[in-house]
Amino acid sequence: MIVLIISLIAMCMVMPAVAVELEETYLGKVTKADQATGALDVKISAKWDGKQFAPVDPMTVSGTSTFDLLFDNIKQSDEVVGTLMGGEKWIAVGLVGSKQSTQKQLLWMAGDPNAMVSPFVGNYRVLYNATPDCDSCKGSVCYARSVDVTVTTIGYNSNGKEYTVAEVGTQTMRPADRWNTEKKDNQQYLEILFIKGEAPASACPESEMIVGPQAVSEFFIKSVNVASVVPTTTPAPAVTTPPTVEVTTAVPATLPATAATPAPTPTPTPGFGMIAAMLGCVAALVVIRR
Repeated sequence: MIVLIISLIAMCMVMPAVAVELEETYLGKVTKADQATGALDVKISAKWDGKQFAPVDPMTVSGTSTFDLLFDNIKQSDEVVGTLMGGEKWIAVGLVGSKQSTQKQLLWMAGDPNAMVSPFVGNYRVLYNATPDCDSCKGSVCYARSVDVTVTTIGYNSNGKEYTVAEVGTQTMRPADRWNTEKKDNQQYLEILFIKGEAPASACPESEMIVGPQAVSEFFIKSVNVASVVPTTTPAPAVTTPPTVEVTTAVPATLPATAATPAPTPTPTPGFGMIAAMLGCVAALVVIRR
């Protein structure tokens, strides 16, 4: 027994120690969202038990968030799935889009996708691994130099256990990078924005004993329906009111004036001219005889 205790003490002295804060995931409706103070209150109706959302007595859970895009998109009465860390900080909040599904599929989420239990509409799952900037570590976390984001589609077996159906892709992203996962023949895809992130300091070489909370990263991920982004073709004015219509209706009004036949000029009649000449000759003879 003494040997075992000594071994455990030795392991604790060698291995980095990370104080992992409790994470709990709830389903409920937003009752308060105040961007100025960062306060987000949710009246919960269920709690994630590892397989599904189990009903609980309704109560209000309060926490705070620093995710600006969360407050830009959330409003009171929205049904959300949210993960609270340490009983006080929301680290992942998503808007429920498919309310009939057991897993409550999301239209969008703000925060850390590794802390989100619900998939996105279309059964998309997003996970990532962060690469630390080991020169920036503070306590148990470092700034993330980059993240490797992996998107898959998932399914559930008869026991409710999640499994991977297909790999969509993997992308290395740096802060402020965007990734659109749209692919041919997919009716649904994801728009992923990596805002900033943290990585565990224990991933750095020669890391020492570390005490502190787990690393948290900030993303904004949105599920997009292909049909919703197809532009609507607006008929051009020339199609609805063709210029030729105006031309054909204006032409007949001008035709009578332009096509009017001028009045005929009187033409001398040959017979009348001959008679006049003969009478003139007769009159001349009469005069001469006199």
